[in-house]
Amino acid sequence: MRRFIAIGAVVSLAAWVFAQMSGTDMLNGFAKALNGAKSLSATYAVQPIGGTSTTYTVELAKPNKARIETPTQLIVADGTNITTYDKGDKSYFRTPETDAALKELFLSDELSLFGSFFDGAFYKDRVVSAKSAGQKNRKGVSYDVVVANMDNKGKKTISFYLDPKDKLAKVGEFVLTDAGATETLLVMTKDYTVDGNQPDTAFAFAPPAGSREISQEELNAGRWFTSMEEAQAMSKKLNKPIFVDFYADW
Repeated sequence: MRRFIAIGAVVSLAAWVFAQMSGTDMLNGFAKALNGAKSLSATYAVQPIGGTSTTYTVELAKPNKARIETPTQLIVADGTNITTYDKGDKSYFRTPETDAALKELFLSDELSLFGSFFDGAFYKDRVVSAKSAGQKNRKGVSYDVVVANMDNKGKKTISFYLDPKDKLAKVGEFVLTDAGATETLLVMTKDYTVDGNQPDTAFAFAPPAGSREISQEELNAGRWFTSMEEAQAMSKKLNKPIFVDFYADW
């Protein structure tokens, strides 16, 4: 009887320790594990609840190379430039690669699971609080789940499904609740390789046949300006007219 009680006590203690593990510590462990990788290759599905699933792929390599393919864009960071190719328009533009510009590529929900690869503090200033949600089984796989609040009002949460073996997030559930409506986006990895072999051509952009390069000025010409002076300067450079959109509060 004493031996049974002792064994039971050990099991209970282990479960209690796991339950008491800080969600912040678990999230930091994930960020540290991903930031410690030298390379990463992943294919994953992006599924808005009620919408159509699409496929994304990423190839990342230290210190500053990335290849990101979405349904509408191909983005290649080769360590010197970041080239963005628009599949619909068949146009591309280049901008100088900086550390900040590289990190900004991962700010969207569709890519943020990989933000810690280049930035170990990626979640530090973005997460308000995080808590462990215990273990959950998803499609036959057990994960350690961390739920992070992204704002003080609790409008946005991210549930990270962490693989207990390598501490990496293999699934992300992004929930936004605002004005009585809830939107949920699932990011679910299919293939996930850390420190594997990558082809030499992964980070070299080859313009597709029939594509054209556009300048930063042409790119900016398609956006709205809030300064008339800036709009006039751009209009003069490109010899294009200015369209003014205005409204009034009564």
